[in-house]
Formats: sequence, structure tokens, C-alpha cells
Amino acid sequence: MCGSLLDTVGWSVVSAVDKELTDTPTKSLIADYEKINAEAQEEYRSSAERSQRSLLFITVVLLVLSSGSALMLANKIVKPVERMTQRIGEISGSDLAFEMEDTYRTKDEIEVLAESFATLSKRTLEYISQITKITAEKERIGAELELATRIQADMLPNIFPAFPEREEFDIYATMTPAKEVGGDFYDFFMIDDDHLGMVMADVSGKGVPAALFMMMSKILVNNFAMMGGSPAKVLEQVNAQICLNNKEEMFVTVWFGVLELSTGKVKAANAGHEYPILKKANGEFELLKDKHGFVIGGMEGVRYKEYEFQLEKGGTLFLYTDGVAEATNAKNELFGTERMLEALNAEPQTDPKTLLANMKNAVDAFVGDAPQFDDLTMLSVKLL
Repeated sequence: MCGSLLDTVGWSVVSAVDKELTDTPTKSLIADYEKINAEAQEEYRSSAERSQRSLLFITVVLLVLSSGSALMLANKIVKPVERMTQRIGEISGSDLAFEMEDTYRTKDEIEVLAESFATLSKRTLEYISQITKITAEKERIGAELELATRIQADMLPNIFPAFPEREEFDIYATMTPAKEVGGDFYDFFMIDDDHLGMVMADVSGKGVPAALFMMMSKILVNNFAMMGGSPAKVLEQVNAQICLNNKEEMFVTVWFGVLELSTGKVKAANAGHEYPILKKANGEFELLKDKHGFVIGGMEGVRYKEYEFQLEKGGTLFLYTDGVAEATNAKNELFGTERMLEALNAEPQTDPKTLLANMKNAVDAFVGDAPQFDDLTMLSVKLL
């Protein structure tokens, strides 16, 4: 209930209203709000539950898809790589082949990688096969060269003392080839009871061709010498025979001399070879600058000049090839004639074997670690 005073008329107005009637709209409004709020909460809970279910579903789907993708990835990438790794690990010994398998055919980089491994494996096997063949061939050639070396060494006089029953002279010779076989050769032989033939020669070139030409030349010189011809005549006959069929145009330098043991007289001819070195009984070694002719095999119809010199008792003759004088050290310096004479005169009265050993030691000391480029051949005879 409420009241109000009206001043104009002097009245008072009083109104009375039921309380429940005035509370009804408020209660209705509150009730509507609570209803709306309840409905909103219910809708939120429902939406939340639906969201949770959706999220759970999506999560499950993603997990399934991820698992499927992982399985696919494993089948497409991991398994081929694992198999490839396993196969590479198994390669050893005679099992060296890596071949394409269905596992590797993934139509992507894995297949390209496998094909690369397969190609590399194939090429490696081909290379190994070639190397095996080459090695076998090298071993065969090495065995043949070793046999050729022995044959060549057997072709030269190599048993010393060479004439143990002869006390009037001493002779010794060596040949050290630059390769397995060489083109140098020496020879000495009794033509008769009083005449000793001596040969020192150097074939053009090195290796097997030079060795073959050397054997032919040695046999020809020996055969014609044993027929009793003079040194000049022997060289002319050898030259004529070689020039008959020398399509390869090879040649050989030859010094050939015949020592008459009873007198010490030496008759000799020189076909383009090095000067001999002579020592008198009480003197020193000196170059004997003899008359040179043209090399054998170089031209048909060559005539050679013969000359004589005396080998005294107690004197020594030293013959050699250019491999001695032209031995080269690491500084590209030649051993030279002067060093040869110094080495010989360091012990001039010694026997031929020691003389040649002294020369070889002097050359080796001079050359050092530098490779040997030419055959090194020497012969020495001393009249006792």
C-alpha cells in the first residue's frame, strides 16, 4: 500500500495493491531467465559432448590414417632401404653382385638408388674381371721374361774361371741389364789354342726386341770368328748377313779383337763402339782411341779397318758399353770417361774380377737412387 497528498484540493489518495500481484512479473522474468540459462547450459553441455565426440573421432581417424601412412611408408621406403642395406652388408668374397629386386621397384628415388647400386656392382665386377685377366697376363709375361733373362744369361759365358787350365791370362765379364733382358752382350772364346776372341757389343734399343737382335748378332760374330777370318772381315760378314733382312732397321755397335796369347799381340776392329781402355804392365789405364767404323746393320757394303796393339804381360785390357760412361745420377750428371779412368786406376794391378767389381761400385755410388737407364756390361782380360 502507498499514498500521496493532493495540495490543490486538500485531499489524500491512498492505493492498496496485492504484493503477490506486483511480484509476479519479476518472478516470471526470473523464471524465464533461469529457463533460458538452463537451456543454454544444456545446449553447451550437448555441444561440448558433441565436440568431444567429434574430436575423439577425428583423433581416431588421424591415428588410423597416421598408422596407415606409417605402414605405407614402411612398405615403400623403410623395407626397401633395410633390404638394400642387408644386401650390401652381405656382399663379400666371390658374392659381389647387387641386382635389382621387386622390393626396390618403388617408382621413386629408392628405385633410382637401387639401380645405381646395381649399375655400380656390374661395373665393379667387370673391372675385377679385367684386372684378374690383366694380372694373369702380367704374371705370364713376367714368368716368360724371367725365363728369357735366364736364357740370355746362359747365352753369355758365365762360368769363372773360364779357362782354369790356362795360366797365361785371366778374364772376367759381367752384364747388368736395365730391364729384365738387355741388348748389350759380351763374348770370349778360344779360336784355337793360341788365339782368344773377345767381343763387346751394344744393340740399339732395350727390352725383348734388343735381346732377340743381340742373340742373333752374338751367334753371327761367333760363327764367322770361328771360321778364322780377321776381325775386320768378321764384322763385314756379320754386317752383310744382318742387312739382308733388317726391316726393323736395328743396329749394333761391336768391338771385336783377337788376342794372340803367345805374343800379346791384339788385332781388332771397331764398328762404332766405345774406345777400349788399355793398361801397360807398369802404367795406368788409358783410352786407346782406335779407328771407328760404321755400326753393324746400318748400311750394306761397309768396310772395316783393322788395327793392332800390344798387351804386355802384367797389362790389362778393359772393354765396356756406353751404359758405364753414360750412367746418370739424380742431378742428370754423367759418370763419364774421367771417372771411369779414376775408378780403374784406384787399384790398377788387381785381377779382372776385382777390377769390374770396383767399377760397378763406383758407378753405383755415383748414381745413387737414380734408376738405371741403360745396360751396364764390362769385360777385362789380364795377361799374366
